[in-house]
Amino acid sequence: MDSIGEVFISYSHDDVNHVRRVLELSNKLRAEGIDCVLDQYETSPAEGWPRWMDKKIRDAKYVLMICTETYYRRVMGEEEPGKGHGVKWEGNLIYQHIYNAGSENLKFVPVIFEPSHRSYIPTPLQGASYYSVNTQDGYDSLYYRLLNKPKAEKPALGKLRPLPEKPVKTNPIMYLTGPIDVDLWNKAKWRATFFMCHPERPPVLGLAFEDESAARKIFETWHQRYGENDEYEELRISIIEGDIPGEDPGYSVHVGSDPDAAIKRFRDAGYAFDDDLMMVSRINRMTPPAGAKNLDMFKQYYKTFKTYFLAPGVISKDRQQLKPMVELGIYKSKVLLRHVSEIGQNDVDHVVLLEREDER
Repeated sequence: MDSIGEVFISYSHDDVNHVRRVLELSNKLRAEGIDCVLDQYETSPAEGWPRWMDKKIRDAKYVLMICTETYYRRVMGEEEPGKGHGVKWEGNLIYQHIYNAGSENLKFVPVIFEPSHRSYIPTPLQGASYYSVNTQDGYDSLYYRLLNKPKAEKPALGKLRPLPEKPVKTNPIMYLTGPIDVDLWNKAKWRATFFMCHPERPPVLGLAFEDESAARKIFETWHQRYGENDEYEELRISIIEGDIPGEDPGYSVHVGSDPDAAIKRFRDAGYAFDDDLMMVSRINRMTPPAGAKNLDMFKQYYKTFKTYFLAPGVISKDRQQLKPMVELGIYKSKVLLRHVSEIGQNDVDHVVLLEREDER
């Protein structure tokens, strides 16, 4: 193996055992081809220890900094006077080299013998990779770092696999049919609208039907088609307040499809579409007693959460019993809160103002 250049080991003489461990590390690295430079291999350099340290640090490819509490104290200039002159000198040289390199560090490598010694890595090196050589894996990582080789061989870059085609889970005609299955809605008998509010979650706008099985089927079909959160907001829900000729005072709830949203979903699925859509919708007229606050409370909570759940419920024929089925709820962001005065002749909600015959 070709030499990578010298590796200088900087450390403090904490005690006899520590000095021995440093020597063992250096010997092990040298046995495996790393040309370590250590003061223990020298007697008395002719140029003196300060110049010897300066030259060895300057010429070294890497400098291993064996971090201990004593080493940290001396490098950081916190040692009591008269102790550790060698490490203090090395510390000054290391600081100067990092400064001269524009704070970039490719040379100085923190090494620890115990995991707890991580806190003794000098401040300028705390952002660098460090190596705990008390384990074989830690030693191996240091060894490959000194060789400037990763432990794992990077494989050649392969070819990108083709992206899967966008699946179309349903017949395209499904995108263009409205959410109202006339026969199913006739069987379900939509008889009321209810609201449920809780201060910690979005409110519920409920459609109360007489027939539970048909009501479940309606919402199960919607789940299959729109998902749990109606991403495209295809289900169009509007609440229209104000007096309507021929109707008792109250408000109307209009359920249908948003044609623009349906066409967008159709086109996003990869289909071309240039025709107009004809959609079937359903209306429920609510005539609450004077002073009722259910709708006002729903609007207040919707304003806060900006979302709501559209869910079915089952109501008894005498209108006295209601069983919500919130587990079938669909999470939505859009509900149209309107007044009859803003609805024009060509408005989607204009059907609310026409004379109609309730399904019985």
